[in-house]
Amino acid sequence: MDADLKETILNKELGERLLRFTKSLDGWIPKEIKGFKIGYYQYLTYKIENGKVSEVLP
Repeated sequence: MDADLKETILNKELGERLLRFTKSLDGWIPKEIKGFKIGYYQYLTYKIENGKVSEVLP
C-alpha cells in the first residue's frame, strides 16, 4: 500500500531487499511458556519513505 492506503505493486528488487533487511534484524526474543521456548511467527509492516525503511511495526 502507498501512503494513501492504495494498493501498489511491489517490484522484485524491493521485495528481495526487504527480505535481506528482515533477515538482518536481531533482538528477536523467544517466547517462553512454563520454561519452554516455543516457536512463533509475527507479521511485520514496513513504512518506507524515500526508498528507505523508516519504521518496522509489528
